[in-house]
Order: sequence, then structure tokens, then C-alpha cells
Amino acid sequence: MMSDSLIPLTVIKGAGHEFIPLPKGENAITADFHSIRTKTESPAHITSGFYKIEAGPERPAHYNFEESKYVLSGQIDILDEATGITHHLVPGDFAFFHVGSKVKFSTKSHGMAFYAVTRPVRFAHPNLEGREEGKSKL
Repeated sequence: MMSDSLIPLTVIKGAGHEFIPLPKGENAITADFHSIRTKTESPAHITSGFYKIEAGPERPAHYNFEESKYVLSGQIDILDEATGITHHLVPGDFAFFHVGSKVKFSTKSHGMAFYAVTRPVRFAHPNLEGREEGKSKL
């Protein structure tokens, strides 16, 4: 029996990074797969997804939102322009980007990370749509 005050989970089935091909001619992609407008004291958006990068040109980013990034595979190199330090993140490493952070992403091979950001969906990836539990055909 479910109480009126309880809200059910949203479960995304098969939201794995293997469903995220890079666009033709690109070496990196941001693939948002879930976003909500929070119902907290100070409402904000929370969006999560996968970041994939392969060897190629540096990818600059200047943050006007917060982001947490957790590396799942490969290596992601991040040049922090505030310090001049390049961080070499490998599986199990975590990075937090503050509003105002300015970085350049790169890799010598490939890298995959899961992220959560405080912004609405920008790049919904079509291969991840319709995977909510109850809608998924998996």
C-alpha cells in the first residue's frame, strides 16, 4: 500500500554509456539522460548523464553551473585554468566544478565519466530516450 505523501522512484533501464556514439567529426559528447526541477527550498535543475571523449582537440568549458564528474573508464585530462595544473583522472577519480571554473578537457586515448549538473537538459541523447522503467522494452 502506498501513502499519498510518497513519490515513486524514476528508474532508467539500460542507460549505459555503450549507447552513446560520438557525432561525426567530434571527439567528445555530453549526453544528458535525466533532469528534474527540484522541489527543495531553493529550486534548481539537476541533470545527469555521461561524458565521452576520445583523442583530439582540447574541449574548453567555462562553468555557470556546478558539476560533479566521476570517471568510469579510460583517462580524462583536465587543465584547470585557475591553477595551470592538468589533472589526469582515471576510473574511480572524482572532480567537482564550481560556478566560475574554466577548464580544458582532453585525452590521449579515450575516457568516459558519469556526471550530475545543476542545469536543465541541453543535449538529450536520442539513444537514451524512452528507457524509463515501464516504457523500456529491455
